[in-house]
Amino acid sequence: MPSAIETGALLDRARTDLARPDASPHELRSALAQVVPAVEMLLAEVSTLSGQLAQARTCPVTGLPTRAAWTARAREIVAAGPAAALLFDLDGFKPVNDRFGHDVGDAVLAAVGSRLAEWAAAEGAEAGRLGGDEFAVILPDTPDLPARVTRLHAALTRPVRHEGLRLEVGASIGTARTVDTGPGPAGTHSTLLSALLKNADTAMYRAKGRGRRGRRLARLLPLPTRRLADVLTFRKAA
Repeated sequence: MPSAIETGALLDRARTDLARPDASPHELRSALAQVVPAVEMLLAEVSTLSGQLAQARTCPVTGLPTRAAWTARAREIVAAGPAAALLFDLDGFKPVNDRFGHDVGDAVLAAVGSRLAEWAAAEGAEAGRLGGDEFAVILPDTPDLPARVTRLHAALTRPVRHEGLRLEVGASIGTARTVDTGPGPAGTHSTLLSALLKNADTAMYRAKGRGRRGRRLARLLPLPTRRLADVLTFRKAA
């Protein structure tokens, strides 16, 4: 297989021959005969690289976007207008993993990923796996956000059945939302997303601390160009 430099030189020569007004039909056919295999090879390499990139951006266990892929999409949603971020992890997941092994733990993660993807598709949200048993969601903010989070929590905490086992995990969900105060420079979107996730993370750990007491309203926090508010936290014990 020729190197990229050799392929580039080959295409340059063919381009020159094809552009010559005095080129004979034989010369044109010869130039095309060189170009076609080179183009086919390049297209095959592009296809391979595209597949590898798609694989790298998708979690093989849950089928959800990885942290990098989700973050890129989350920035776009934050830039588009008022948004809400959800962070959650699975309560009681480690005991399942420790007792039954990683294969069973992966089955639980796969079920959670499937349910999360189904909920996200219905709600117009983008979901991703950040790592371990931690997941993130970004979605346009709406007044019925509490009801949407409640539906997610119910889906996540349904028992998982796997090879005769009935596996139960809980979910601690931390929620934070932005309130638009006008457009800002594009560079602020990454900063706003980071602040949003930080507040959602704080809310998630407060949810764990509240045990079975359920929901909690939180205070508004000021940001330079927007305001950030934690809104609701949900938890159901495993």
